Amino acid sequence: MLFEYAPYYDFAEPWMMEQWSSFIWPMIANLDFSCVLDLAAGHVRNSVKLIEFAGRIVLVDINQENIDYCRERFRGDPRFTFIKNDGVSLTGVADESVSLVYSFDSMVHFDSDVVREYLKESHRVLKPGGSGFIHHSNYTGDPAGEFMKAPGWRNFMSKELFAHYCLKCELEVVEQKVIDWGDPRLDCLSVFCKPIGSAA
Repeated sequence: MLFEYAPYYDFAEPWMMEQWSSFIWPMIANLDFSCVLDLAAGHVRNSVKLIEFAGRIVLVDINQENIDYCRERFRGDPRFTFIKNDGVSLTGVADESVSLVYSFDSMVHFDSDVVREYLKESHRVLKPGGSGFIHHSNYTGDPAGEFMKAPGWRNFMSKELFAHYCLKCELEVVEQKVIDWGDPRLDCLSVFCKPIGSAA
């Protein structure tokens, strides 16, 4: 293996099975996995679970080191596509080509403006009837968005604001669940869909 995990990825991956079975899978089990976009893929601890169900996976990350790691870890597997992005868009992903946009344990750190941009892009890349599963912050204690000073490096976002952004982006919220992950009500899991008949 050419690339070693960053310390956080090394720490976090062993917890994936428990997180997956406890609160991820119950919310996504009935979604369409034909083409999954793993947003902010990191060192692919999510993708190793997703590929058990997905026909194809598009791995997207802003960091070239992470993309290089992903390429090496899944070398030779034709089900994977790797895209380095700019941190706000999904350039390189075709309109209405994805059945599920998935992001877990990354978007909690994203500025609210970035979250909204990704929701706009999710509407573009999702097939009509496609879905999104996003793990985001529910922390509103620092409107200035200095996330490195906030508990768990959570950026300014809430369950309600996320639902509002979905509405503005012509996406429908299906389910939201606030979870206690160390600090009560600090995080939220949201599932949304792109209505059938909605253009890219």
